[in-house]
Amino acid sequence: MTARIISADDLCQAAEEILTEQLPELITLLGVTGFKPVTTWQQVPAIEALTSANFPVGAITSPGLVDRPSKSRGKGWTATWRLAVGIYDRGTDHRDTAARSRKWASYVRTVLLQNRTLGGVAKTVTWAGEEYAQLPQKTAARTLGGCAVAFDIEVENVVDLDAGTAWPLVQSTHPHVSVTTPQE
Repeated sequence: MTARIISADDLCQAAEEILTEQLPELITLLGVTGFKPVTTWQQVPAIEALTSANFPVGAITSPGLVDRPSKSRGKGWTATWRLAVGIYDRGTDHRDTAARSRKWASYVRTVLLQNRTLGGVAKTVTWAGEEYAQLPQKTAARTLGGCAVAFDIEVENVVDLDAGTAWPLVQSTHPHVSVTTPQE
């Protein structure tokens, strides 16, 4: 039986693999100096969870679906997930930190928009926005900053369990409940 079941985790993993490989290549291609490669990528519940890691550090998260999934005969279930990619880095002062955050966002955006299928997992990758933050408080020396770049990832045929296959009876752990798939 062939099965294709796509989750937000699959999209996060695909983005992480692409960024791990291609962000350093882009920085080298651009001739940018002073930017070390992101060696640590973590999937976290929120981008802000990484403010105490070794820098630069990357985070990938998905808050869930953007809209209701839709179903069509030819494409099965289509869904669009929001994915957020963040990078935290240190600068030498407020100005440098702010500039680094904005540059990191542009590099992340460039890499993922050049990989519009996330390696064949997605139908499209759409840039949905970006934000920048300096930490800690405004009155403190701000040499830690970050960016969060949002993408909407559309995936067709999210669930394909080989419709021609007869599914066996699945017994639930709850008494008197069972699930079967009707045979065509």
